[in-house]
Amino acid sequence: MSAVVEEAVLESEDGMVSVCRPEDLEPGWGEAAWLGGKQIALFRTDGEDFFAASHHCPTSGAKVMARGILGDRMIDGNRVSTIACPLHKEVYRLDTGDCLSAVAQPLPVFPLVERQGQLWMAGTP
Repeated sequence: MSAVVEEAVLESEDGMVSVCRPEDLEPGWGEAAWLGGKQIALFRTDGEDFFAASHHCPTSGAKVMARGILGDRMIDGNRVSTIACPLHKEVYRLDTGDCLSAVAQPLPVFPLVERQGQLWMAGTP
């Protein structure tokens, strides 16, 4: 399923960029978006957490991460949201971008904050 997201990009005084509304993202699914001339992947977990990462696979450079498999792992007693690349199945933490399944480059991730009914991302990708 694809979401229709407004094309307007708003920037706040603190450097945060408006990405979309939380309800634009379907739980358990990823969406690709253009932001600042770059492709990012936006995720909403079943647990209602929101994440942004590069849409590019760190291993191959293919633009596929929004179609990855969302999941989670227990790390040091904490549930950590993950995304598995649909091509190579490497598993990345969505909070840090670290690869958990192989020696691989990290996935670039970008902090998201929910404010006033909008998701905002710090900086530009």
